[in-house]
Amino acid sequence: MSVRLKAEKTILKRKLNAEEVADSNLNKVLKDESVRVLFVRCKELVVEIARLEVDGLDASKQRAEYNEKRELLAQVLKSMGVDKSDMRPKYQCTLCKDTGYVSGKECECLKKEMSLELIRQSGIDVDNMATFDNDFSVFDNPSKVKAIYEKMKKYIEQISDTQYDNVLILGNTGVGKTHLIECMTTYAISKGVSVKYSTAFNFNQEMLKFHCARLEEKGAIMEDYLGCEILFIDDLGSETKINNVTNEYLYSVINERMQNHKKTVITTNLDFGQIQDAYGERVFSRLMHKKQSLKINFEGSDLRIKK
Repeated sequence: MSVRLKAEKTILKRKLNAEEVADSNLNKVLKDESVRVLFVRCKELVVEIARLEVDGLDASKQRAEYNEKRELLAQVLKSMGVDKSDMRPKYQCTLCKDTGYVSGKECECLKKEMSLELIRQSGIDVDNMATFDNDFSVFDNPSKVKAIYEKMKKYIEQISDTQYDNVLILGNTGVGKTHLIECMTTYAISKGVSVKYSTAFNFNQEMLKFHCARLEEKGAIMEDYLGCEILFIDDLGSETKINNVTNEYLYSVINERMQNHKKTVITTNLDFGQIQDAYGERVFSRLMHKKQSLKINFEGSDLRIKK
């Protein structure tokens, strides 16, 4: 089952559950004869008013009765300790009413659920991923690191307007690159941006799986990496190189995403020269693109040693 279909089913369950609870609450109060009579009469009056107004006739008498009956119904329910809102579905998403779509376009809740499903499939516990905060005291240069974090937070907020399709975060081991990319991932999800988060090792394994998969299976594998708004790849260079897989598919994914102006954020311990040597000129040229790529040098000492 595709990620989209799983996400749609999850949201549909929310919708059905909200409506089931509302129906159950309504059925309970309708067991009271006085409530049932008032409720049925209000429904009848709604139909009468609509019919009269469509025919261009005066419906003021029916509207007055409707308002009277509605007020009386509210009083009866209040005396029973019942809130009228309990008889209406309480959807988790008020924008799409748990349908996943608004005016034919993906709702933010659907994007978020697809992102969470992708992360669940990757085996990563999103609840334990880092989130943006204002404590930079552990870093060697707190003010500089804070500026980087704020820049990346703004990058997520302005994702549809930025010219940068690629963000390359470089730095030595343990300086905080993974922490930053996790913060970006969780923040993007909170903003309703569809994401895919992967370590370089997992990305490499998935591309090997794609390489060996049957033709009918390839589409679903690659869609996870091409369909999301932001692809996060952590620790590029740590994976074991696989001939005819690693470089070829890394280039294909990055290039295809750039063609569609979708964003890719990569962290690596490698410097520019090592990236070129390891992945070749084609990958290097995409990651170093003057107009479409943003390079960030994350400096500092190993935080794990400091701790």
